[in-house]
Amino acid sequence: MESKRLRIVIPMLHYHPDYPSGSTRLAFDEALFLASLGHEVWVVTQDVERNKPEYSFEKGLHILRYKSPAVGAFDPRRVNVHQKRTRELLLRYIGNHADIIHGHSLLHYKGALSLYRKSVKTCYSVHSPVRLEMIAGSRGLPLAHRVRLWIVAWLANRIECQCLERTDCIMANSDFTKSLIGRLHGVNIQQRVKVIPGWVDLEKFKIIPNREVARFRLGWPIDIPVFFTLRRLVPRMGLDRLLHGVQKVKSAGYKFNLIIGGSGPLRTQLEALTRSLNIEDLVRFVGFIPDDILPIMYAAADAFVLPTAELECFGLIALESLACGRPVLATPVGAIPEIMSRFEPKWLAQNESADAIAQLLISFLKGELPAHNPESLRQRVAKYYSKDHVLEQIVIILLEGINSSL
Repeated sequence: MESKRLRIVIPMLHYHPDYPSGSTRLAFDEALFLASLGHEVWVVTQDVERNKPEYSFEKGLHILRYKSPAVGAFDPRRVNVHQKRTRELLLRYIGNHADIIHGHSLLHYKGALSLYRKSVKTCYSVHSPVRLEMIAGSRGLPLAHRVRLWIVAWLANRIECQCLERTDCIMANSDFTKSLIGRLHGVNIQQRVKVIPGWVDLEKFKIIPNREVARFRLGWPIDIPVFFTLRRLVPRMGLDRLLHGVQKVKSAGYKFNLIIGGSGPLRTQLEALTRSLNIEDLVRFVGFIPDDILPIMYAAADAFVLPTAELECFGLIALESLACGRPVLATPVGAIPEIMSRFEPKWLAQNESADAIAQLLISFLKGELPAHNPESLRQRVAKYYSKDHVLEQIVIILLEGINSSL
């Protein structure tokens, strides 16, 4: 269907090439797809490194970045400052005219909403309810920090509710997330949520012909099984439980390696835990993984491990691994069972405990879990989660009612 060229504003937490994450990847892919259709796409976000130009034109996208404010996560002022900076940038560069806003980050979206009000079509993707995300992030912090973060979370939850009430179309990546929205904001808002899953770039994430060669390139052992996980090193990701599980598997006499990718505030603690559990010979922390290396790491591993402790609202990395033909061994948390039900439910642990993770890894190493042909895993990813197919669904939703009004 032919459509007019639209000005589309996409507020996101970070610009994905600057600071990669699951939610920013989805927002970035959508922006590129819309620009490829000929639309004028403006991304507005923060500059975490504080060294990028305020405006740039990259990959067909107009990028607006403001320097991240010097306001800590526990400071209630951060609720307002991101809104203000977003609004100021948009007003300075494109004024008060836009056709569509599709927000992927709450405070940036609220700033855009305050500028355009009812003059545009509004959409918002809830990747993870902000209140629950903040509370999960407070685990293990000192009491005073937790209390301040709970206050910020309460304020952010009110903003989220107000934004959803004013939004024309609400999207979530899973039925699990939709249920959380209902719990936090009521059934009237929940009923308006459209579940549109995340997606995988099948041109990027592929089965590789020779995994031994890939392991050699990566410096991984080729004579023992290798597990791989990629997580932000924060409490809700369950990496401490995974390490305790690894210790139990080692005690049972199994030889293997675990590669942990990703960065975050818990790295020092997790490395110390690795030493205290005497599993340094099995575990390697590799930090940030460049986008061009990530598909090789998925494909080279014997299995990807997803040990989430709480609040997994989709699980994009699981799909990326499956697209590379590799099994995913996961905890039954959040939306993970929704995804794994389409692949292999027996790859789920009994629960999210260290004992259950250990038993799952042992069952895999003993060959007791079902095996699936790599190509069949990839074909199922293609059937349900291919990038172009899902993005076409999103574009239909975004443009619904727009062309007829122009």
